[in-house]
Amino acid sequence: MAAHTPMPLSISTKPQQHGANAPGLGLTPPVTPTLDGRNSTDSASSSSAVLSSVGTCSIGAVPTPPQFLDELEYQLDEKGRRVTFGSGAWSIVYKAFASPRATYDIATRPITPPSSPTTKGRLVAVKSPGRRDARAVLFAEARALTKVSSVPGSEQYIVPFHSYIADSSTIIMGAVPLSLSTHIEEKARLAQQNFSTRTMFDPVLGMPQWHDLAKKLIACLSWLHSHTQIVHGDIKPHNILLRPCTSLGSDIDSMRFPYEPLLADFSSAHSINTSESGSENETPSTALSAVTPPFTAPELLRALSSPDPITPAPASDVFSLAVTLLAAATGDLLIYSGFSAAQRLMVAKDGHMVIDFARSSGSNGTRVPKGGLVEGLVKPAIAKDPAARVTSIAWLELAMSLSV
Repeated sequence: MAAHTPMPLSISTKPQQHGANAPGLGLTPPVTPTLDGRNSTDSASSSSAVLSSVGTCSIGAVPTPPQFLDELEYQLDEKGRRVTFGSGAWSIVYKAFASPRATYDIATRPITPPSSPTTKGRLVAVKSPGRRDARAVLFAEARALTKVSSVPGSEQYIVPFHSYIADSSTIIMGAVPLSLSTHIEEKARLAQQNFSTRTMFDPVLGMPQWHDLAKKLIACLSWLHSHTQIVHGDIKPHNILLRPCTSLGSDIDSMRFPYEPLLADFSSAHSINTSESGSENETPSTALSAVTPPFTAPELLRALSSPDPITPAPASDVFSLAVTLLAAATGDLLIYSGFSAAQRLMVAKDGHMVIDFARSSGSNGTRVPKGGLVEGLVKPAIAKDPAARVTSIAWLELAMSLSV
């Protein structure tokens, strides 16, 4: 598939720095790492706004991130360069293999021999700083992942977190094969190629699979908010990775979404429990490190010019996931595709009207019919007043009660 020209929507809130190594104010849309090596910014449907302002917020008292003790072997291309899964506002994610180190006795004789040269070890994603001021961001993300991963059941809801390399501020994660953004783009392409008036009112994923995805994603968010007391802060299709379901094949299974969604990229994570602030173990983090306007809650977009730190809340996560589900229905990752790049940020500040905008400006507005299941599930989560939005727990109950 031919690459598209990226749509620049990046915004920097840091003052200009000078010098060869100063982080620039250029356009740097975030990219989701995927195993197929495709870069999400190659598509016009993944334009993002990036904030470079680093604040301080609390993830609460958490243990030190587990240290990486194995050997890393980076995968290299034909020119000897490290192969990347992708890059983002703060980081570059490399493809590598992790193998146990050889252990030695007091006489320095190996007890455990090193891995065979033909054995590359387990495939991992290595998230490293992409700029000098990113080290604090990645350390904070490692602390957030440490806390979230320590909660029972985390393996069902978040990207696998293995360990952290303190010297290089590097996070070691499990490599997951696919991002939701790439899956949506592929399904939208197939829907366009096989257009039918019979299915033009259904999500591009198909109604049963869209509904199943919605239930799974809302369950992820409900678990994150209620069991870990963490706000993700940057939910969008690019930050949701898809792990294939292990058992599919029956007619009933064909109605299911064939992947388990996992939340990824906790660089904007924030503690819901503000009473944890001020503890000696308080975790520095980015109150809002990177935003993609269509998926960012309008109250956060309107506060971008405020001198005070911008703090995501559970209601902003709910909004972001609702728009993610809307994108999965329409197949349009731009959401406001009928508007220019400059206009999209402005209309996103009226995000409570996102369904109306999707119907009127996008080419797939018919996939969100009035009174339909998509509208019924999305609308309670995009109220203009954050306090009026459905909570993630109540939203899950609603999703489970609706039928296709």
